[in-house]
Amino acid sequence: MYKNLYFLHHAKIRKISLLRHLFNVQFFRSNHNGSGLPSILLFKLAINHARNQPFDKPAIIDVKSGTQNSYQNLISDIIEFKTRLLLKESEKKDLNKARIAFLFPNGYEYVVSQWSIWSAGGIAVPLCITHPPPELLYVLKDSQASKIIVHPEYYDKIKDVAKDAKIDNVLVYEYQKKQKKNGKSDFKIPSLFPMDINRRALIIYTSGTTGKPKGVVLTHANIQAQINSLVEAWKYNKTDKILHVLPLHHMHGILNALNCTLFAGGTVEMMKKFDAELVWNRFMRPERDLTLFMAVPTIYSKLIQHYKNNILPEKQSLATESCSQFRLMVSGSAPLPNSIRNQWKEISGQVLLERYGMTEIGMGLSHEYEIEKRYEGCIGVPLPGVQVRLMSEDGKDITNTYEQPEELQIKGPNVFKEYWNKPEETKKEFTKDGWFKTGDIAMKTEKEKVFKILGRSSVDIIKSGAYKLSALEVENSLQAHPNILEIVIVGVEDQVWGQKVAALIKLKDPKLNLDLQQLREYAKTNLASYKIPSLLKIVDEIPRNAMGKVNKKELIKYFD
Repeated sequence: MYKNLYFLHHAKIRKISLLRHLFNVQFFRSNHNGSGLPSILLFKLAINHARNQPFDKPAIIDVKSGTQNSYQNLISDIIEFKTRLLLKESEKKDLNKARIAFLFPNGYEYVVSQWSIWSAGGIAVPLCITHPPPELLYVLKDSQASKIIVHPEYYDKIKDVAKDAKIDNVLVYEYQKKQKKNGKSDFKIPSLFPMDINRRALIIYTSGTTGKPKGVVLTHANIQAQINSLVEAWKYNKTDKILHVLPLHHMHGILNALNCTLFAGGTVEMMKKFDAELVWNRFMRPERDLTLFMAVPTIYSKLIQHYKNNILPEKQSLATESCSQFRLMVSGSAPLPNSIRNQWKEISGQVLLERYGMTEIGMGLSHEYEIEKRYEGCIGVPLPGVQVRLMSEDGKDITNTYEQPEELQIKGPNVFKEYWNKPEETKKEFTKDGWFKTGDIAMKTEKEKVFKILGRSSVDIIKSGAYKLSALEVENSLQAHPNILEIVIVGVEDQVWGQKVAALIKLKDPKLNLDLQQLREYAKTNLASYKIPSLLKIVDEIPRNAMGKVNKKELIKYFD
């Protein structure tokens, strides 16, 4: 079944038969420049960090394994693993843009694998460790992956999926810490070889909340533009240390939290997954050496609940004080309810910076870095290098018109190259003059002169009677109800109204009660009558994906 199944370690490569008997395999170096790395800015800067930073300063802290690795170790391990990826490529100079899928928990092996694929000339396809086999199979087949790199912990999860995808090249990789002689690093500065910056580098699959997931292809130039933009706007630097708790199959975790920090020469402390208790415990450790934290609104909500319900009153002041170590906390990937924003500010003293992005564009808009310009309910201004416009249905540019909702469109070097193997769908998402159509409805506010997202035109703009309303606006207003923990607003088809406003709610305590009449009475204080829900469903859990997003098309079924 598996012709090429390897367990890769830094000391040796071992081949495994179908009976899983292990035996040594001779190691052959490729004729590719085995000691070199691509002359792409991300690698150039990493080499520079390795040259100039102390050997004892970590680039990656892997909390699960308890290991720390410097930039010197990272560069050396990438070069070694890159060469081993090319082991079976015979006389090829590189992977020739082959799609290489990889399945790893948050940790050092993930970073080595991703960067090694890039340096070997492959296209990295990150897989989600929590996805069920059918979703993994879809990605493998759609991307036409030729190899899979997997952590031993997830080998059993992927082996049958690989068989179904007809992939017989599975590499099982686990990092083993090297012993240093006399406590000194044997790091040697590598050479650089040319690589086209416009080469495809990464395929990230959309979350599929509005349709079948599509493979978004990003080039090295796209990635560099996205990182440059954020590093400038959010002031990343070599003294930064981020606590990384986000999944690593979406832009937020891959670019914003991981690669931007490494680009700037900072330290990434990687937890295997988010755990509210562990995160608060890490915040409250005496060293106070963290500077960055990035999360989705669901994570901030869970941190708030843990603070209120699990941290003893006499220790809450310590928890609050611990948040002063951060220079920046960011929320993204889903709309940030004002109630969560305000509760987090009260608990932590931090005003969350909210940003707007998509898999196809990376980050497009953001609150400004200055705290006083982080306006509630808005997503700020275009990031450096990003062009933004609002276009009406009849093709008029109304970007400079205030309080008029229209489609948000994006242009710039940050915008993706294509949907993988979907030329017609790619073409459909761009205007004739080259602007990407986000499908999101936005407007520019007259008071603050910044942009505000009203929601996706397909699911968040509800047409009820003669009115169009924003589901996000209704969610934001009702989220403040004292009994509501989570709320999602959807439009349910109706013969009379076109769509009815429906609320799906998870209560803070199952013992609490909230009926439709009570909800409507509360809503009257802040919402126009046509925005008030006429349908209500109380649930134990609101289904969300790994990034905290909901699939509203699926949630409508609750009201069938």
